[in-house]
Amino acid sequence: MTSPAAARIGLAIGAVMAGLGIYIIARVLVFGAPSLTGRVWLDVAFAFFFVVRGALQYRRWRQSTRR
Repeated sequence: MTSPAAARIGLAIGAVMAGLGIYIIARVLVFGAPSLTGRVWLDVAFAFFFVVRGALQYRRWRQSTRR
């Protein structure tokens, strides 16, 4: 069982990761800016990873607060 402070830190990390993933994908696909890595597919893969990882972190936070 985690402490409430540790759960909030995990939630913050998840929010930052999801936000970073959304920023990367929006930067490339919506605004047409050059890719960060040099390849659009690699930017999309990084964005997908960060959004999914942030969502998993949020899910873990929800499960820890329900107990």
